[in-house]
Amino acid sequence: PGLSDSEARRGIITVTAATIFLYLSLYLYVPFLPLRAAELGASNTMIGLVIAGFAVGQVVLRLPIGIGADLIRRRKPFAVGSLVLATVGGLGLALAPNTGTLFASRLLTGASVAGWVAITVLFASYYRPDDTAKAMSRIMTVWAAGLVLGTFAGGVVADLFGSTATFWGSVGAGAIGTALILSAPEPTLERAERYGFETVRRVAASGLLLRLSVIGIGVQFIAFATYFAFVPVYAESIGAPLSTIGYITTFTLGAAMAGTVIAPMIIARVGYRAAVAGSLVVVGAATAAVTLANTVFPLFITQGIAGLGHGVLSAALMAIVGLTAIPKLRATAMGFYQSMYGVGVLTGPLVAGLVADGPGLDGVFYVSASIAGAVALLAVATRMPETTAT
Repeated sequence: PGLSDSEARRGIITVTAATIFLYLSLYLYVPFLPLRAAELGASNTMIGLVIAGFAVGQVVLRLPIGIGADLIRRRKPFAVGSLVLATVGGLGLALAPNTGTLFASRLLTGASVAGWVAITVLFASYYRPDDTAKAMSRIMTVWAAGLVLGTFAGGVVADLFGSTATFWGSVGAGAIGTALILSAPEPTLERAERYGFETVRRVAASGLLLRLSVIGIGVQFIAFATYFAFVPVYAESIGAPLSTIGYITTFTLGAAMAGTVIAPMIIARVGYRAAVAGSLVVVGAATAAVTLANTVFPLFITQGIAGLGHGVLSAALMAIVGLTAIPKLRATAMGFYQSMYGVGVLTGPLVAGLVADGPGLDGVFYVSASIAGAVALLAVATRMPETTAT
């Protein structure tokens, strides 16, 4: 791909480290963001809006970033922008005096994570084309590790220094990640075909990509309605202390990381379709079971099971998109998929906030479980690759 073996190895290591710091920056404070919004006077609906602000940049920017990366045949500038925005957004959250500023800063962090399109494709470019599925599985494991480290460190920092310190830690992590990604090598890509609206339309019109995107919307809806929004609120309602709330999120994401690790083995045994549909059933059942938890221990169990299923889903869906996309248009396909699943990131906390303010907190988990069942049926009806082979 235009790089020597040593340069490719250096790229893998550098982008891996930068990704860890990116997600440290973005998730160090996540368990405490809904609580901070509540302290600033937000209702459950407003809490949902603040959490959902993370999705706006993803929905709006991910496809343009994918298109731009394919057009200029470079991924690194967008990856650098991602780390810079994470740093600036973290600074805004640290200084926010009211929910309006909190929401605006959350928009910046959403714009930051839109650059994940470029980072994943840059990482895959260090691998041979027939190792695309392996590359996607590995970068999703790194993603999950960053989330685990972020939320775990956030719990420790909050316990020692208070939850506000987690926002300042986000700024430091983002700055380190920016320095790392600036040093990453980038392969020279072959010139793509003439690029225009018809190219984008052809990518977006793929029946498989559209179905995968709808499934992705459902997966992210559940994650951002529950793990990252109202599981912390539910935990607080049953008497969990502040540090324990952070550890619940960490445990969920640790299970998700384990899911990304075992995903290739599950897929090799049962194929993509069974892996995706089965994981959705597991996630839906565990999500509904949250309402039965009246102490912290069963809440840990339900979130561990849900997290494991979520990890398998994340790795499997990204691998299918990478495997089935035309290599020269992979960033566009990945941008379309990630932009579409950003709809779930946006609507999950918004709908959950409205449900929590209306029918009640338990309704959030029943609605999320129903979404899991619906997209599981879609997965069963979707023809997918049988194995990780291209």
